[in-house]
Amino acid sequence: MNQAKRPSGKPQSPGARKPAPGQARHPPKPAPAGPLRDKPKTHVSTEAARRRQHQAHAASQTMDEDELRVQQMVALASAVAADAPDRAGRRVGQDELERMVRHALRERDDDTLYEALEQLRYDDTRGHAFLREVVEESADIIVLRRGEKELEINAFLIPLLARTRGGLREDLAMADGDAFDALRESIQQAGLESPKARVVLVHHLYHPQEINALSFSEVEAMNRDAFASLTDKKILSVPAIERSMRGWPASHFAADDEALELRFLLGFSLKDVNDPFYAIPQEEAAADAYFESRAQRFRQWSQEITPLMQQCLTGQSGQAAQCQLHFLYQDLFHGAKHTGNGEYRTLQMLSELEAGLAQSGAQAAAATAFLALVDEDEQTTLQVVLRSAEATLAQSEHPVEGNLQALLLDAADAVSSLGVSALRLADGFDADGLPLRARDFPAA
Repeated sequence: MNQAKRPSGKPQSPGARKPAPGQARHPPKPAPAGPLRDKPKTHVSTEAARRRQHQAHAASQTMDEDELRVQQMVALASAVAADAPDRAGRRVGQDELERMVRHALRERDDDTLYEALEQLRYDDTRGHAFLREVVEESADIIVLRRGEKELEINAFLIPLLARTRGGLREDLAMADGDAFDALRESIQQAGLESPKARVVLVHHLYHPQEINALSFSEVEAMNRDAFASLTDKKILSVPAIERSMRGWPASHFAADDEALELRFLLGFSLKDVNDPFYAIPQEEAAADAYFESRAQRFRQWSQEITPLMQQCLTGQSGQAAQCQLHFLYQDLFHGAKHTGNGEYRTLQMLSELEAGLAQSGAQAAAATAFLALVDEDEQTTLQVVLRSAEATLAQSEHPVEGNLQALLLDAADAVSSLGVSALRLADGFDADGLPLRARDFPAA
């Protein structure tokens, strides 16, 4: 079950609006920013698929126009997800679903997208996962024509964890203009993007709340801003990008506190759709080597860039900066957002569980861990409780989104790293902290 969470901040739009897609221990192969496949224009439809397509477009006289759009998207996403992909990896109706999503993004119709995802979340988890992938990719990657050339613009993030004394300060972050310029240039110098691409970094270090507040259509609008500014010298403003910099919330760290914080670098890459730098080999072994080469270049970059990044964050480098950095993998906007939030959430969970064990005076090996995914108020939370035979020893609870089965397995992996050997699954916990319908944890 995947969940798409409506952005926590109020979207800001230039026009009228209707009322209201951690670094894992074994991360998945990163998706390159370039085009992944050709998209055939025609498909052979089965009779069952044709029936599903008909249902997706059946008009209802009892629905208003907005509700009808939602129901059509829900039905079409379910139909497409249920169909088997062809040799090119495409499904019957996928082109139409993608057109419908792109239209909603251009119209800034986030309500339709989020309401369709919310309905599928409960009714069709496979359809939910497929639609979420289509929406996130459509927001992150846009293909536009400039003259005779087809160009692709995509939004990417680089999540990073910073451990400091007293926490990061917004007024110091990115204040050194020369250091920021060197940081931007390093991305292509290190081979993270094609030498033929045009790459820009936003001169702002994003707080997670700023990133999580951005809706699908706002990310798409930022991509269009970046495309216009990189292809038209007359463009002097990028309003969607400017609106995204809402500012950091007030820090709750005291001057002598040890702080671990998540931040994001946001950038845009403009390239020719046929740039060979982003072409994935068809043969599996060659594709594995391609991804490993990209991952190795990122690891090398992250090591070499640390002093410069310290300068960008604190105005100092080395020991004087008192800033330890850990870079998570560069990815398209929504993929990197999920990775960064997930890694930070895992670290918070471990810290809370360790603190609870210390306060209880208990050893992790003597505890049983109960993990539960609980739906409340249109939000899924991951609840982890460590118990002895008699009492609750430690607990942690955090909102989650994305691939919930994978998140559950990652959480179990993290809890095991504390020394807890007994893992169980539950439906939730009662007022006394006792697990509801406890059972064996499923094998990975």
